[in-house]
Amino acid sequence: MTSPVPVPISVISDSTSPTESEKLAHFALTLSMDAVPPAVLTLAKEHFLDVLGIALASSRFDFGRAVLQGVRELGEGQQATAIGSGVRLPAASAALVNGVLAHGLDFDDTHIGAIYHASAQAMAAALAAGQANHSSGQDVLLAFTVALEIGCRLGTVGAPDFHHRGFHPTALCGTFAAAAAAGRLYQVDQQALVWSLGLCGSQAAGVLEIGNSWLKRLHPGWAAHSGLAAVALGRAGFIGPDTVFEGSKGFYATHIQRVPTGDTLPTVALGQTWQTLGIALKPYPCCHFIHAFVDAALALRTEMSRGQFALDDIARIDCPLTPGLHKMVAEPRAVRIRPTNPYQALFSVQYVVALALTRGRVDLATFYDEPLDSPDVLRVADLTYCVDDLESDFPTRFPGEVIVHLKDGRVFKHRKAASLGSPDIPLDRSAITAKFIANATRAISLAAAEQLIERVLDLEAQASLDEIMALCVAVA
Repeated sequence: MTSPVPVPISVISDSTSPTESEKLAHFALTLSMDAVPPAVLTLAKEHFLDVLGIALASSRFDFGRAVLQGVRELGEGQQATAIGSGVRLPAASAALVNGVLAHGLDFDDTHIGAIYHASAQAMAAALAAGQANHSSGQDVLLAFTVALEIGCRLGTVGAPDFHHRGFHPTALCGTFAAAAAAGRLYQVDQQALVWSLGLCGSQAAGVLEIGNSWLKRLHPGWAAHSGLAAVALGRAGFIGPDTVFEGSKGFYATHIQRVPTGDTLPTVALGQTWQTLGIALKPYPCCHFIHAFVDAALALRTEMSRGQFALDDIARIDCPLTPGLHKMVAEPRAVRIRPTNPYQALFSVQYVVALALTRGRVDLATFYDEPLDSPDVLRVADLTYCVDDLESDFPTRFPGEVIVHLKDGRVFKHRKAASLGSPDIPLDRSAITAKFIANATRAISLAAAEQLIERVLDLEAQASLDEIMALCVAVA
């Protein structure tokens, strides 16, 4: 006589109420186009376009070539395409490559409240799973939207504690977001996606001990890869825990030492209030904490152009900075004022403010195509000091202020409560497409970039991803 199969402890629930995983899975699998506000759909398409352009640009850099070479050693496949190279790979491997490319230049978007890069892993997972399943553009757009919303909600619950404890929320929360997108495109049932989300709890990883490494670039790629791996296991019947978020040994308990309850749960008002609308685009390829300082410095440069003062007149520059951010973007001072590689530069308030004042622009060229040790930039960086900003409302906003003290005693200053590209001051469509073209044409032709703009901004009308991915192959 065959013995009954025991019910695994991991799937026994002590409550009849749906768990957070069950609510998120239901949302991910059932969201329809008419349930998404038009503003959210527009944002999703614009951010999809934005991060695709960044991935194309990244494909031409050394880290882009390295991740592709490394991933190809993991196995061959034909399910999905690596952006830029056009190399065909297994879906999870393509997601890994494309997620790295999307975040590789630190030019991708940020949800302000969650301090979370939302689009990189969402795009990587949606593209890979969408290609593997021959999904329509509308299906991919909805999966991408699901991933944006879920990732932002999970990150908001843990902000800013993830960062304080040394974790990168993009890597952690992005894993669940990627699984949600993939689960929808693989058309798994709700139980399978609940199991997949449960498995993500043990795959979500990303520490901020980075040094001079490329580690941070890996995080969205690994999140996308892990999300697809979790869905592959869940749809095969591999059972995962259903209380990964609220459990006493779950995701939040272990990572931030507190478990959300009541109104702090990630699913509160899910489908009614859209966290996606809090995602900010980046006009500058540097840490988002620095963007308002760039805006302020550029405003002061306008004063310079009017003859109010010159760079040689400056005695000292003060940049009031949120106290908890000094170690991330201002210290150690010796490294910040004289960076030896682009990543050090784009995480330095002092250096980026100096770029804005001396060059009048902060773009990829200033970090990657031009010398980092230009004497005029280093001289201004050496005059720049970060002091505590006692007026900061971080993380509600990422404020920035630049105060220029002149040798003759005069003072010029400008403060920005929020940066250009944030929900308070959104980029318009022309700025978004201009950024895309500047990034994409590092790899593909202008004609191809313009066709991509047309197709991605009309993603819901595309029969498949075939034409979009064909345009994402770099010119020789």
